Amino acid sequence: MNPELYLSQQTYRQKQTTLTEHQEIVKVTIAGNEPIDQALVLIIDDSFENRLLLSSQLGMEGYDIIQASGGIEGIEKAEANDPDIILLDVMMPDMNGFEVCVHLRRNEVTRLIPVIMVTALREVQYRIEGIEAGADEFLSRPHVREELLVRVRTLIRLKRARVNLEEERNRLKLLYDISHATSTQLDLKTMMADIITYTQGAIGATKGNIMLLNDEGEVNHKFLIRTGAQVEVSASVTRAVMNEGLGGWLIERKHGDIIEDISQDARWVMLPDDQEETGSAIGVPLTGSQRVVGVLILNHPEPGYFRKDHLSLLEAIATTVSTAIENADFFSEINEERRKLEAILAQSTDAVITTDETWQIAIFNRTAEKLLEIEASDVLNLSIRDVPQLQMLIPLFENASVHLAPQEISLNNHKTLYATISPIQGVGFAAVMQDVTEFKRIEALRLEQERREKQVVKETFSRYMGPRLVDHVLSHEPGLMARRERRHAVVMFADLRNWTGGMIAKVDPGEAIYQLNEFFTHMMEIALANDGTVFELTGDEILVGFNAPFDQENAVYLALKTAITMQHKFNVLRQSWYKRAGTELGLGIGIDQGDVLMGNVGAESRLSFRMVGAAMNTAHRLVDIAEDGQIVISNSVHTALMDNAPKLVERIMFSQIGPVKLKGIEKPQRLYAAHIERPPLEPR
Repeated sequence: MNPELYLSQQTYRQKQTTLTEHQEIVKVTIAGNEPIDQALVLIIDDSFENRLLLSSQLGMEGYDIIQASGGIEGIEKAEANDPDIILLDVMMPDMNGFEVCVHLRRNEVTRLIPVIMVTALREVQYRIEGIEAGADEFLSRPHVREELLVRVRTLIRLKRARVNLEEERNRLKLLYDISHATSTQLDLKTMMADIITYTQGAIGATKGNIMLLNDEGEVNHKFLIRTGAQVEVSASVTRAVMNEGLGGWLIERKHGDIIEDISQDARWVMLPDDQEETGSAIGVPLTGSQRVVGVLILNHPEPGYFRKDHLSLLEAIATTVSTAIENADFFSEINEERRKLEAILAQSTDAVITTDETWQIAIFNRTAEKLLEIEASDVLNLSIRDVPQLQMLIPLFENASVHLAPQEISLNNHKTLYATISPIQGVGFAAVMQDVTEFKRIEALRLEQERREKQVVKETFSRYMGPRLVDHVLSHEPGLMARRERRHAVVMFADLRNWTGGMIAKVDPGEAIYQLNEFFTHMMEIALANDGTVFELTGDEILVGFNAPFDQENAVYLALKTAITMQHKFNVLRQSWYKRAGTELGLGIGIDQGDVLMGNVGAESRLSFRMVGAAMNTAHRLVDIAEDGQIVISNSVHTALMDNAPKLVERIMFSQIGPVKLKGIEKPQRLYAAHIERPPLEPR
């Protein structure tokens, strides 16, 4: 505004400062109303492999992913896309992660975005540097997928809570500032000039005007502003605008509306000096307590420029402006306006405390009374410093001008709050506090539930596979217990010879159980050491699967290696058993591959993780015909071994047997057998 219009030079500068601040708040409020359908993750890393790993893990959870291969590109994408969270590498060639983080925190657009630094650097000094740069979390590579997901989910929720608090703070600040500015301004022309300047700038319109009506419904003041020009004030408008145009329509309907294209809408009346005007328009009536006191109309040269959130904002402003217009000539009603503001704050679900510039309390709403367990009447007009229950707010007030982000505080009554302290120029401070106690409790319960579920899975699969494979299941196969699937598996049976039909009746029961347990213990250890999954320990045989329940490229090799190791270990066991009890036992092994069904199988009261299928049956037939020391494999397993491990096949010298007619299989099968030499039993 030109300082020569109604105001002195000094007063004009003060007004412009306030209006600029108002515009920024309104712009933030508008931007903050954009809906977030789902979370957006920005990954900044110069390594394609690292970006691929993180994006695949998070993409499977339903997150939208954008990527940047360097720090500068990452900053640009963060500013353009407003992600919900950023995963940031440290060591990058153009700009390291610490520099990127500092830049993000200093940027008003990106300062609230949580940052997790994901890096191979593990030293404490790098963690300290990351925290000082503004990082929220520090995750070391190689990371644990579940830990990554928990941290990402938690920080996104915290970010959204911060954004909600920020939006609420902006709305309260906007409400307070507009109410304060209008209720203390006695000059109607100056007040309307300020309002149309502020509104036009905040919405981004190129032209705006307010037309005020007298008691007879006739325009008695018009305030017009165009981009880059001074406010024009006149006492009347062309009658057609109010009789046929948008202004009259707003007064008659008493609600706002948007004209998408003024050249296509009969409600827009072209004035002689605006015949070339194009674009869109938006308007709202200024409705007072008794009547419509005016209209507010904005223009933009682009058709379809205005949105519903612009209309909602104008309607909110219109309410305040209408009240200000009615009260402009009544200075005695300023206190009533303050009472209205306090009533609005009293209904807020967040605790609100306002103070003057010396921290003297002016407003203490009902929610603040409830959360802080303080009566408003006991603290009004006192300084924050003089109220013992509010001492935890002092550091926040001291840093309010430089630290606008919400901060967590804990109360003596075990409640947890997110608090934002906002300086209000020329007025004081506004503290907005949100009770997040229940949110944090629910989050803790959720994390505990995840921990318990993870422990159940770990305990279950520890019966089938080794610690390394269990960790793999927990990190990469969280839904394995619930899966039912068909997959290609390598199936191996190892069965004792001369046990049930011979030695079991010849040795003491205690010794028999001891030998059986020792057999299963060592055979299972060998299977787990070779990344096999032990599906069953039944009678005197053990069932081991490979490439099940997840992919293993070298499954046939692992199966044969397991079988050879078992036979060699059995040489040691049979010597020990013979010396102890004269037990003469043998071991045969059969291996086949093929499609199986896999999942939790059994009765409702007793389920176990199993596989069933033709490969199971064939492998069992092979172990039945295997003699002591033999490893009998199917033709398909032999072919796969020749392709993938020919040297191992050659070393143990498989020989062809058959074709052999197997029970349940119509066509005779070509089989291969290898024999592991059995040393003679040493004398007892």
